[in-house]
Amino acid sequence: MILALRASKLLEVAATVITLLFVFVSFLVNYERETHSTSSVPRKTSLRVICVGLTSGSYIAEVTASLQRHGPGPTPDYLFMTATFALAWASTCLRKELRISEIFGLSTISVAFGIPVLALGAMYPVHSTAYKALLAIGFIRLLLVAGMLIDCLVCYLSHEKALKQEAAQEVQPLLGDPNGQVAHTQVSYSNSSRSSVSCHTSESSSDDWDSDHPDDEEDEISDTRAGQLRKSGSWMVYLHNFKIFLPYLVPRKDLKVQACIFACVLCLITDRFLNVLVPRQLGIVADKLFVGEMPFSDLGIYFILNLLHGDSGLQMIRTLAKIPIEQFSYRQLTNAAFNHVMGLAMEFHSDRDSAEVMKAIEQGETLTNILETAILEIVPTVIDLCVAFGFLYIKFNSSAALCMLIASLAFMALEVITSSWNVENRRRLTKAERAEARVMHQAIQGWQTVSAFSIFSYEKYRFGGAVDKHLVAKLNWSLRDVYTRALTEALVPVTFFCLTCLIANEIYRGRASPGDFVFLIQYWDYLIWPIRFLSHEYRGLVQQLIDAERLLDLLTTEPTVADKEDALDLGSVKGLVEFEKVGFAYSADRTAIQNVNISAPPGETIALVGTTGAGKSTLIKLLLRYYDVTSGSIKIDGHDVRGVTQGSLRNVLGVVSQDPILFNASIMENLRYAKVSASDEEVYEACRSAAIHDKILSFPKGYNTKVGERGVKLSGGEVQRLAIARVFLKDPPILVLDEATSSVDTETESQIQGALKRLSRKRTTFVIAHRLSTVVRADQILVLHEGTIVERGSHEELLRKRLRYYNLWQKQFGGSAEALVEL
Repeated sequence: MILALRASKLLEVAATVITLLFVFVSFLVNYERETHSTSSVPRKTSLRVICVGLTSGSYIAEVTASLQRHGPGPTPDYLFMTATFALAWASTCLRKELRISEIFGLSTISVAFGIPVLALGAMYPVHSTAYKALLAIGFIRLLLVAGMLIDCLVCYLSHEKALKQEAAQEVQPLLGDPNGQVAHTQVSYSNSSRSSVSCHTSESSSDDWDSDHPDDEEDEISDTRAGQLRKSGSWMVYLHNFKIFLPYLVPRKDLKVQACIFACVLCLITDRFLNVLVPRQLGIVADKLFVGEMPFSDLGIYFILNLLHGDSGLQMIRTLAKIPIEQFSYRQLTNAAFNHVMGLAMEFHSDRDSAEVMKAIEQGETLTNILETAILEIVPTVIDLCVAFGFLYIKFNSSAALCMLIASLAFMALEVITSSWNVENRRRLTKAERAEARVMHQAIQGWQTVSAFSIFSYEKYRFGGAVDKHLVAKLNWSLRDVYTRALTEALVPVTFFCLTCLIANEIYRGRASPGDFVFLIQYWDYLIWPIRFLSHEYRGLVQQLIDAERLLDLLTTEPTVADKEDALDLGSVKGLVEFEKVGFAYSADRTAIQNVNISAPPGETIALVGTTGAGKSTLIKLLLRYYDVTSGSIKIDGHDVRGVTQGSLRNVLGVVSQDPILFNASIMENLRYAKVSASDEEVYEACRSAAIHDKILSFPKGYNTKVGERGVKLSGGEVQRLAIARVFLKDPPILVLDEATSSVDTETESQIQGALKRLSRKRTTFVIAHRLSTVVRADQILVLHEGTIVERGSHEELLRKRLRYYNLWQKQFGGSAEALVEL
């Protein structure tokens, strides 16, 4: 009989704990979750509400019946259990909508613990009317709960069946209509994940990033991954999305980091024992002092344990071990973000502000902090709470343990609620920080333009405004953070008061010693510290997750141009380039290229001319595969450029743009960017070919001269010739010259054109030119208009046709033969 009572007591405590934890986890999962699947939310019928209400009421009736029976009254464990079940079922009934997960979970717990409790109750020898009523109530409740459990399963299965039927009906129209035509849909379910991501990267993500202008609030309704997080507000959505960072955080091959993680875990486990041993040892000292003994040896043990427990012991070892872990995570995430950004297509980089992208990459440290907070701080704190519950239960009674558990869950639940009140303020703060960084970056990067227009005062005003908005956003966030922290901290003295009352009662009744009260006072710091710390870290974790939303968007942005899994290495080529019925559109309403056919044999020079916006640069971007063609194909030596790796494709192409970019480094470093292994003599020869070698030697530091940001220390012609020298050094089989001589004088242009002529004899050359004098000796001149080739032929042939090319020539030179410049 005694064993049955003990088993019944353990079951009551276990049922209370599991129910409390289930309700708390369900609260975390569903709090502020705006959408639920239909399968998880059954229709709230009167019968279901009555069943849930009767279940909750049965626990209250059970307590009433137990108070009326003869013999000892109900134990505190029993009262805790019935009150917990009654409140849990009542909260489910009072909610606006029923949830299968909650009803199913509570039903399972009620059945799992109700059957053994009822069985143990039936073994009790007393069979009074009140006791029989208790058994009857328990049996009826089991029938109700079993019925709701079956109802949950039926609802879920029927919903799944309906989904399959709908899916089968939706598939049929895709097979074709009665006329034999295939039905088309805008988005196919078979590739919805890919399509949605593509949509995010090309349009929605663009809107999300660009909308960060301080005066633009469209960011709040973004359809990007971060936008979905903001709309959902659900922890489950956050965890599902942020799991993509795990491959960058797990040190599979780094033994040093693995050893550091093991050391951290070992320190954490040892620290958990010390959390109990240190205050317990002080309690032993107090007990010996109360009986008149001098506890020198116990004080020595306390000193050693306290030394190990402090910052000079295990804390120091753990802090040292965390350094390599933090550096590994930061290195992995930052490198991954940088590599990912550099691998994205031109579409991404043309739509994004560079300051925004750099700010997002820098947030790799934020993800490192999240890992540290979640694994090395929050998990040990949860373990501390579990140890505290178990130790209080063993040392004192279940009332003290349950009091601590309820206080912990209430503290964390309140923290979740209050933190959500400040989420939008945190987003406004991070948005204001990005806006400030963008304004500063743009002003510094565009200093020459700011200076030329003499608008320093405007930039000062603009940056000052961004700083003010940042401070206002920070003030709003800080004020609410202080208020919410004060509200949660109010639970601390309430919990301490309840615990001290319970322990004092145990001491008064002789079930505990005064040393136990000393132990509680000393252990209180270890009890409340995990709760306070968890509250603080949760708030910090929410802030870090919000700050990292942009990095999440960045890493989930898929490149619109990517290598195929079986992409080939192009290798060495002869230089045959073919455009076959090429069509391209930047968007549905913006067609750039239509049905373009070009055949460029090795060694030929192809000139692309036409008015601005005719599509000349777009064709070159398609050749470089900055974009993929919408229709048709581009081939090099018979290989479709979409079937080869981007790296090998661009290795055979040499580009000189109209506005070349130089890095803020020496001339030699800028030149060697084309060929890192190039010798000095190869660099000199390339510069001679570009007619810049002598000019460089005239500089005080020669080839070691720094060119400044974007080459601002050099003239436009010098920058252009350095860019041409880089292509000479690369020595590619295919050349692309986009107004390559537009910034040089006539004499230098003549020298460069002579070098280009020698170089192009064995290489295919594409020349984009507005100055027709530079392309009169091209093998083919293609005249583009509105994305279409309207004329093609040699210079003489096109002049004889007296069409668009002839009109362009007349506008530039009036037919003067002296305007011709040899290529």
